[in-house]
Amino acid sequence: MLSRRDFLTVLARVAPFAWALSPTGPIPRALAGPDRTSPGAIFALAGTVLPGRGDHLPGHAVLIRHGRIEAVAPAGLPRDRPVVALPDAWILPGVINAHCHHAHTPEDRRRLWLESGVTALGDAASPLAALPDLLRSPAGTTATASACGPMLAPPGGYPLNAHNRNMALEITSPAQGEDAVRWLADLGAGAVKIAFEPGSGPAPLPLFDAATARAVCDTARRLGLGVRAHVQDLSGLEPALNAGVRTIEHVPHVLRTPDGPAPVLDKSGAVLPAYRTLLERMARDGVILTPTLDVLSRTPWGGPALFEPVRTFHAMGGRVALGNDYPYRRTDAGMPAPEMRLLAEAGLPPEAVVEAATANAAEACGLRDRGLIAPGMAADLLVVRGFPTPDALQDPLHIVKDGVFIR
Repeated sequence: MLSRRDFLTVLARVAPFAWALSPTGPIPRALAGPDRTSPGAIFALAGTVLPGRGDHLPGHAVLIRHGRIEAVAPAGLPRDRPVVALPDAWILPGVINAHCHHAHTPEDRRRLWLESGVTALGDAASPLAALPDLLRSPAGTTATASACGPMLAPPGGYPLNAHNRNMALEITSPAQGEDAVRWLADLGAGAVKIAFEPGSGPAPLPLFDAATARAVCDTARRLGLGVRAHVQDLSGLEPALNAGVRTIEHVPHVLRTPDGPAPVLDKSGAVLPAYRTLLERMARDGVILTPTLDVLSRTPWGGPALFEPVRTFHAMGGRVALGNDYPYRRTDAGMPAPEMRLLAEAGLPPEAVVEAATANAAEACGLRDRGLIAPGMAADLLVVRGFPTPDALQDPLHIVKDGVFIR
């Protein structure tokens, strides 16, 4: 919101200009030429503003200048620029898919994601060779990517046994873990990812020892990188939290024991007390959960064990981020509407689903200038008719990327 001083400053500029409204949908004439595809365009979007976190603001406008959000002001204020104003328009940050893979090139990210309204994504593990393409995001042309590079794994640990070995770096000591984090940071990674996953085979896979895991997390924190942890088995959750990870990827839904898999819910359907304690710790410490319900619901382990932990965590005030683990198990690119519907099934109200897909997803990916409608943030925006439900988001009226109209 504009302060009184900023309000008066902008008012001083308005006399020479008139509104240029777009009441039926087309982009204003002033933006239909070269300015439409230039991050230097100056314009506003008017309607109900849903900032990504916090209350919605009816009758407001988002002021965009040079690819950034300049201000959020009452809709009658911006007279110094073209205004796109549609009946029953809602404006929200661009959707962010916080957990996906295999969309490395800018061309792929535009075709698979941006043209559907996903303005940024978190590549949750990729080969080193993919990093240059992932980090190449010319303004206003493709979905911005946050990249981890290869997952860090203990010798013989996940994902070395499950995926192409170029998806992981084997770490054998705390010193090697520190060096790997520094190297990935130098290459441009925005986060690092480690696994605490014993697997489902006859013998458990090795996990990181506490000293090595802590060295990885401490080094990443000093360098300003997030740490994302692959955890599907509940036995890996406490070691991950002890190490200092900031995001739990997937929702722990099984528990490996010497006698075989055990449930994570009690007979009443509630999460086990020990699990509840760990979820409380996550909520208290601000650790984000990216449940990836779409991909996990396609496995034999779907059902209440996926949904009840998410419901419990959200009720505690825990932050949930949206990610669908594309392309595994035939999850789709484009707007992740199935994941949104599953988060709603897990107890998130509509506003919380939007927050999971914007502000929380940006934080999970380490995208500090995206996911919110606020001054100084990148102008990654969607305009939809009515509240941004999954159905509405599948057909946005406008997609704006770095201040450039994609649609």
